[in-house]
Amino acid sequence: MAMIKGKVIRGNQIGRTIGFPTANLLVTPKEPSLTTGVYGVKVLYKGSRYNGIMNVGVRPTINKEDLQIHYEVHIFNFHETIYGEEIKVNDCFFVREERPFDSINQLVLQIKKDIKFVRSRFLLQSEC
Repeated sequence: MAMIKGKVIRGNQIGRTIGFPTANLLVTPKEPSLTTGVYGVKVLYKGSRYNGIMNVGVRPTINKEDLQIHYEVHIFNFHETIYGEEIKVNDCFFVREERPFDSINQLVLQIKKDIKFVRSRFLLQSEC
């Protein structure tokens, strides 16, 4: 399990438009690198812990040219604006590899499946 710290930066707002707002992290180069893919995560923010899901990767469905690795966290049951704030993210378990989808609709369906899976996993385990 790795802990990643990062400052929340403004992204392209795509997650918000498809129903899954994300905290886009600017991580320091010394942070541990994770395999690209989707993770079940615990987010630490101002002394509180939240469950969430994180994508680490190049976002191949949305972005076909920028090969920079992005860290995007969807925090469950969280509605605060936290741009400029630092959060800590513990990856608890690997969900799946990142892969391109033929359409945004297919991506949305997969995100819904991933969230359902992550939520059920967190119900079965108390800590990571």
